[in-house]
Amino acid sequence: MLVHWLLLAALPPALADASPRLFHRVVDPASPDAPFVRRAHLSVTGSGPAARASLAPAQSLEVDLAQFANAVHQNPGALYQLALEREGADPSTWDISSVKACYLPHSTSEEIVVHLDSDDTPFGIDYFVGPIPHDGSCPKPKRSRRKSNTMIPAGEGPPESESAPELLHIRNATVLVRSPTFPPLPSLRVPPPLTPDGTPVVAPPEKSFIQKYWMYIAVAVVALLISPGGEEEKEGGSGGGGGGRR
Repeated sequence: MLVHWLLLAALPPALADASPRLFHRVVDPASPDAPFVRRAHLSVTGSGPAARASLAPAQSLEVDLAQFANAVHQNPGALYQLALEREGADPSTWDISSVKACYLPHSTSEEIVVHLDSDDTPFGIDYFVGPIPHDGSCPKPKRSRRKSNTMIPAGEGPPESESAPELLHIRNATVLVRSPTFPPLPSLRVPPPLTPDGTPVVAPPEKSFIQKYWMYIAVAVVALLISPGGEEEKEGGSGGGGGGRR
């Protein structure tokens, strides 16, 4: 259920009023009171495995991103948060997904996962950007150097200054839809028999081969012992009678 971001200019007013909205912000963890601003309208069509999603960005998105770029430049420890609005609920109860804001200037793609309930209504989101360093650290900002023969006006900083970051990840955005799934049912087994006092019945130990078939073995042994003796007696009796004649 992979759906590429549809960069629509605007939704029809009736549809825009009914569709869920995504908000975003760059916030300092030490001061989590920065207001959310609208980023896009979320539209979900179809149901189950056939569900599809599209986003219509807000008209102020470019201006908001420019302000976020300045906030990232001034506060490397800030977080970028994407939130799914819950109609009539306080923003503190919205479903929020966060990434380090320092990843955004160096990211080339983003992924938004929209989770649907049994009624195909969005109730949660996950947000990812890439690439991210393997160790999870913030990438080093790019620096621009002045030419060595350029005079530095009085009052300016050192000859080395950081370049303002740009948030370009939204140009390669992807939306994934996740429908509810149910775990497999547990396999049921017949309970073991219980004794009157509630303890499991202990099965008797299995008998060995000799214990099972000793009667047949004894009959076979007796038959082997008796049969050869009877034949020898017959042969011996015949020989004695012949020897008595002269």
